[in-house]
Amino acid sequence: MTGIRFKRGDPNDRPDSPWIARHWKGMVAALCTIGFAVMSYFWIYLPNRSVDVSHTQYEIKTGSKFTHRQIDDAIGAMLDRKWTSWKGCEISRISYDESWSNDYLESEHQMTIDHPGSSSSISAAIDKYGMDRVAIFRTDFQCSYGSDGSFGTSPYTGWMDTYVYDPSSPDADRGWVYIDSGY
Repeated sequence: MTGIRFKRGDPNDRPDSPWIARHWKGMVAALCTIGFAVMSYFWIYLPNRSVDVSHTQYEIKTGSKFTHRQIDDAIGAMLDRKWTSWKGCEISRISYDESWSNDYLESEHQMTIDHPGSSSSISAAIDKYGMDRVAIFRTDFQCSYGSDGSFGTSPYTGWMDTYVYDPSSPDADRGWVYIDSGY
């Protein structure tokens, strides 16, 4: 009898078996590797990446209180701070409107005067440094992949960051001292 002789062993080693049957182990390994890479991207990389500012719009309206350069430095200090703490977030807009900031500062300070015993970090900064050195910035952002879950995935509009211009302070970053943030 002539013909092909087969070694006893793996039945998939037959010359007439399909390619997939002969290479199933390699295909399973490749699929597992691809699956692991996709899961790592969504569950490890995205939640832990630094804040994304690649599409951020900046709206700055200064007056006589601060120069445009000082406001740029404040935004730089603010982004440095967010870079390490806002994981998986994307900032869509940062704004500084000197008129709005001054009105808000006056309102906040007046509230603590009208209600003795109450206080706020903004009013305390005004008392310590003077209103002419305090600025409030507003930020719009979303944390679609936030790792700590403190923000959730909804878009946030008007998040406020309060800074004081005090270049001589040891706590200053680019001349600005962080005071508080939130709504």
